[in-house]
Amino acid sequence: MDFDLTDEQRMLQETVRRFLRDKIAPLADAFDRKGPMTKQEAHGFLKDLKPFGYLGTLVSEEHGGCGLSHIDWAVLHEELRGVYAGLGGVVGITSSTSHGISGSGNEALIGRVLPGLLSGEKIACTAITEPNVGSDVSAIQTRAVLDGDHYVLNGTKTWISNGTIADYVAVVATSDPSKGAAGILQLLVERDVSPFEAREIKKLGVRSFPTAELVFEDCRVPKENLLLTPGKGFKKALRGLAFARCNAAIASVGIAQAAIDASVRYARERTQFGRPIAGFQLVQEMIADMVAETEAARLLTYRAFFVLDKGGAGRKEGSIAKAYATEAAVRVASKAVQIHGAYGLSEEYPVERYFRDARCYTIPDGTTEIQKLIIGREVLGSSAFV
Repeated sequence: MDFDLTDEQRMLQETVRRFLRDKIAPLADAFDRKGPMTKQEAHGFLKDLKPFGYLGTLVSEEHGGCGLSHIDWAVLHEELRGVYAGLGGVVGITSSTSHGISGSGNEALIGRVLPGLLSGEKIACTAITEPNVGSDVSAIQTRAVLDGDHYVLNGTKTWISNGTIADYVAVVATSDPSKGAAGILQLLVERDVSPFEAREIKKLGVRSFPTAELVFEDCRVPKENLLLTPGKGFKKALRGLAFARCNAAIASVGIAQAAIDASVRYARERTQFGRPIAGFQLVQEMIADMVAETEAARLLTYRAFFVLDKGGAGRKEGSIAKAYATEAAVRVASKAVQIHGAYGLSEEYPVERYFRDARCYTIPDGTTEIQKLIIGREVLGSSAFV
């Protein structure tokens, strides 16, 4: 078993780390305090990050993407999320939605839509969650009814990342609620062609990462925009959730590592009783616990991405990674606040942002409790879901 990155991955990591440290890190706190990122701001960041492979990371070279691996994705996003988790969210959702579009088989749509996404000119998102539908994708209520040359879309989606700034929304809907999973399909809604309402939802953390409620009312979508036919939409959504859980896990690893780095710097600089607090045993205990938990989270997360690279479904591995890494990041960031003392509560230091950001990742793409039920089902062969 090889735990080392390749020479190419190590070079990518070092190059990205330098760029993020010099160009992005100085902006993160101010942008976070300002609130949700505007479309213009997002476009600027996307174009800055494009040369490093952040756009179309997993999209094949045949479709104009980078053709990189899931491990490459992990390398890129561990670095970005630790520097600026909000921006990492905007980039990650656009890139993962591009990957979904590229794998839809709708070549006409791929040729028309992907170039704008891969250049940073356009922004995308995926809409699954609804006010009454979270982890049970088969219970989707948003309805898509074929009417001549269009699908008529009616329903509400909530907690949709990038929802207020997205040009394209990959909407998971049902053609017939009575069919359950067999009726689930996916449509690409173009905001300029098929308008819909979007309302920003303010959050505890990752504040500059736009999150929205979307309302589709008799929204007419050309039938050529069908990404996945009924039935296939459900299977693709489940595989997408496994990847999303890995993505939440790597974001948490990045945040946890940033909290460690900040705490080490502070402990070496802060003096009490005539010496740096780095020499205090209880501070060292906290740092040791933070490092151990983050290393464990990293290994679990990279293993889950490795399984996806091998073509596995990654349901169990993705859920293990998300359940452990997201909760570990909360504990690590909390210890970072404690090490900083009163300054840990202040916006003068980044650890309060790390704590807020980390707490947000325990909820989306299935709560920690849902992940435990998935793990139990995969291990025991008996589902707790009714």
